Amino acid sequence: MFKNPISLLKEKVTQYIQLKFELIRLEIIERLVNVMGYFAFIMIAIFLTFTFSLFVFFAIAESLKVLFNSYVYGYLATAGIILVICIITGMLSKKIIRFFAGKMAELLTKNNHIDDDDENADQ
Repeated sequence: MFKNPISLLKEKVTQYIQLKFELIRLEIIERLVNVMGYFAFIMIAIFLTFTFSLFVFFAIAESLKVLFNSYVYGYLATAGIILVICIITGMLSKKIIRFFAGKMAELLTKNNHIDDDDENADQ
């Protein structure tokens, strides 16, 4: 009728370890989902920015075509503008990479445990 205290303790410890592993697994899944969502957002933003920029540059080229009275000079001037933007982006690449690396590190190391909130509420 009564269980051995050692076997009861063994069951509780086993249950505790299983719950801890499940908690860790769920936290890893949560962080991976956050990172994947961030990647999806970045990819969509890049696509939309590229599409928007493409049409803006076509509009600039057509406007410069009228200004220069030449298709060639209008599109060459637009290509020059794009080249300057690419050079500026290349010069700022370390800052851009650090920004995204910081965001990724923040997503992966975010500490939002439910246990911590419960412990703080008890105090």
